Amino acid sequence: MEPAKAPNAMRQLSPEKTAAILDGAMRVFLEQGYAGTTMDRIAAESGVSKPTVYSHFRDKEGLFNTLIEQLVQKKQWAKCSQDLLQPSEESPEVVLRQLANDFLDNCINNPEQITFIRLIIGESGRFPELGRAFVQHMDKPMLEALTHYLATCPNLNVPDPAVLARTFMGTLIYFIINHEMLHGSDIVPMERDRLVEHLISLIMALHSGANFEREQAKG
Repeated sequence: MEPAKAPNAMRQLSPEKTAAILDGAMRVFLEQGYAGTTMDRIAAESGVSKPTVYSHFRDKEGLFNTLIEQLVQKKQWAKCSQDLLQPSEESPEVVLRQLANDFLDNCINNPEQITFIRLIIGESGRFPELGRAFVQHMDKPMLEALTHYLATCPNLNVPDPAVLARTFMGTLIYFIINHEMLHGSDIVPMERDRLVEHLISLIMALHSGANFEREQAKG
């Protein structure tokens, strides 16, 4: 186990050195896996000394968590979450369709990101903290924002926004895993636009059904 610096020994690196370390760490993690990666190797790949790496990142887990946070910001998933919390005059169909397409674009158009997520899933059995970090930084903010939107949108009336948020995201994630990560698009083909449009239609049908039941109860 490599010794970690004490918290009071940490100092802020320049943005250039921080970026170099994160870029180098990403390359090493993708090549060696989490278990096979060492801080020595990250330092060498980044072109900095090991003390420099430890001056900003306490250990390998902290560095990996920072990579996940950077991935969220870089792919604008955090922005998607914040946008969902803002009042909008757009119809739910437009908002949810845009969200679905942005999410799929952010994943599918970045092979490095797909490989990184595959790494997290593959290593989470031995290192549960990696899976938990992924859920904490990537899944949880999006699910919370989407649940809030579904619960408060004046043009929607759904019985269980939290379940619907998970159904929405789960459908998109399954598509990415099946078509991109497991290379199964030719085995169980599905057009992306067809999937998204049907998903939106199901949500709007659920909204219409809830309104119908409410009106029936009043009558």
